[in-house]
Amino acid sequence: MLFLGGKYLFSARVAKFGLKPTAYRGAEPTVCLRDILLHTGTVIVPIDHVWVTVGKTFARFNPRKGDRIAFRAWVREYEKYDYETGLEKLDYCIERLSALDLVAGGGNGQDFATFWSMLGQSGKFITNRIVVSCMA
Repeated sequence: MLFLGGKYLFSARVAKFGLKPTAYRGAEPTVCLRDILLHTGTVIVPIDHVWVTVGKTFARFNPRKGDRIAFRAWVREYEKYDYETGLEKLDYCIERLSALDLVAGGGNGQDFATFWSMLGQSGKFITNRIVVSCMA
């Protein structure tokens, strides 16, 4: 893949929040991003969806379902087990989101802080407080 190993600008719509089981730590929070656009400067590449692990930066950003966000992230490849064929296959993901920005609000769904607080106890500690930024 041409974009492998680089850090690029993306824009995406927050679709839903979820949990990914992990060994020894319970589960960690994830977010599904849809209608993704990879901006390379000269080309815009559309991507259907991707699940991303939520880290402290994303948690403090606290987007709502339906919000369109922009961010920078690294593109990498990994091997994934295909349950239909029983074989490993190569897939691509984005990770280490940074420089998050709200492109278009419009999200009337649940925000991440509410989702996380509804879970109660969790195996992964993200932060003891979610900082919600306000425009003055």
